[in-house]
Parts: sequence; structure tokens; C-alpha cells
Amino acid sequence: MLVMAHVSDTHFGNDVQDPAARAAAVMDHLLAMNPRPDVLVLTGDVADHGLAAEYAEARAWLDRWPAPAAMCPGNHDVRAAFVDGLGVDARSVVEMAGFRFVMLDSLIDAVAGERVDEGRLGEEQLSWVDARLGESDDPAFVCLHHPPTTIGLELMDPIRLMDGDALAAVIDHHPHVVATLVGHAHTMSATAFAGRPLLMGGGVVSTVTADAEDVDTLWYAAPPSFALHLIDDSAPPPRITTHWRALPT
Repeated sequence: MLVMAHVSDTHFGNDVQDPAARAAAVMDHLLAMNPRPDVLVLTGDVADHGLAAEYAEARAWLDRWPAPAAMCPGNHDVRAAFVDGLGVDARSVVEMAGFRFVMLDSLIDAVAGERVDEGRLGEEQLSWVDARLGESDDPAFVCLHHPPTTIGLELMDPIRLMDGDALAAVIDHHPHVVATLVGHAHTMSATAFAGRPLLMGGGVVSTVTADAEDVDTLWYAAPPSFALHLIDDSAPPPRITTHWRALPT
């Protein structure tokens, strides 16, 4: 059994919320688990403005985590600052206990100083992930920031991954992909993508509500949330069970 802590959208440096306290509550909860999760997956929007000081704060938070971690940037991140500040590549493959985490970079660079909120992988990166998935038949998770399909939220669907169909075509070729893990949507939710689970980790800094809910669309009063994914590989194919948590700060 592999236990994965899936955290997303910490938004260190956010001007409305106190993201450091909320992220600390999540880390405190994870570190108090016995045994602790085997791996921490962080699916983007680590920083709110992509500033060096925000990544320094995030790095100090991550330094508390003693186990392996895998991370990728989101639309609020700045690629060069993300790489320099966290000491990781924007896309990578992390291997852990017979599982592989293929971390993708769906960030589109700012245009004329304006952040671009939708995501894209592009042909070169799609070829890259196809090659990485083809290197091994070990169970794999494809991880990125942007949901690659619609999820029924008016705020989030227009700024999803724009080449999600192309990613689905790649995943279709690799039956050992267990699930796709994403952030961006700031909501604890699950759907299907490429015939496999698509799991959203929730949001540390805030929650995006359903269109019909009588709550602010960007709900800062909601508790920080994250996911625990339990992967049972006792009999193939691996089976994933997800438990979401919302914590008091």
C-alpha cells in the first residue's frame, strides 16, 4: 500500500488569505500521521505572484517534509522562479516504491506582463510524457496543474488545460497509468479522464464553489483541504481510494 498526500494551490504570498498558516495546518496534520504518507505531490500554484520571497517561504514549508516530494508549476507560478526557488525542474519523473509520478508543466508564460490562466502542454511536452510513460510498465500517475477536461464550474472550465484531448490520446496508449492528479480548481472532486480517475486535490488557500451554491465563488472562509490517495497494489491493476480532508486552521 502506497499512501500519497496530494496538496495543491498553497498560493504563498496571497494578499487576501494567510496562506502560510493554512499550509502549516496541512503540514502539521500530515506530519502527525503514523505512519506518515509515503510521498507528497504538490500540483501547482505554489506561489501567488511567482516572487522569490514566496518560493523561499514555500521551500521552508517543504523542508519540514522528510519523505519524497514531487511538484509542478501552476498558472500563478513563474517558471524560472519556481525552478530556482524550489530547486526542482518544472517537469520531472519521481520514482517511489515501484510507482512513477510524471510531473508536467502546463504553465503558459505571461503575455505582456499579464498572467495567462488557462494551461497548455504543447506537442513537444506531449511527446516527452509519451516517452517517459513508455520507459517503464511500473504503475504511473500523470500529475499537472490544470484539469484536462471540464468539471462543471463556470469559473474554472474556460481556464482548463486547452490540449486535454491530446493528453488523453497519450494516456490511452499506456494502460499502466493509474490516474491523473491535478489542482487549479480549488475543489475536492473526482471525475474520469482517458478512462481513468481524474482526482483534484482541493485547495489550501481557498475553495471554488459550485455555481448553484449560495457562497462566494472564491470562498476564502472555507477550510484548507487536501487529498490522501491510498494505492493498493496487492493485485493488478492497482486500485486507488481517495479520502479528502478539510482542516481547521
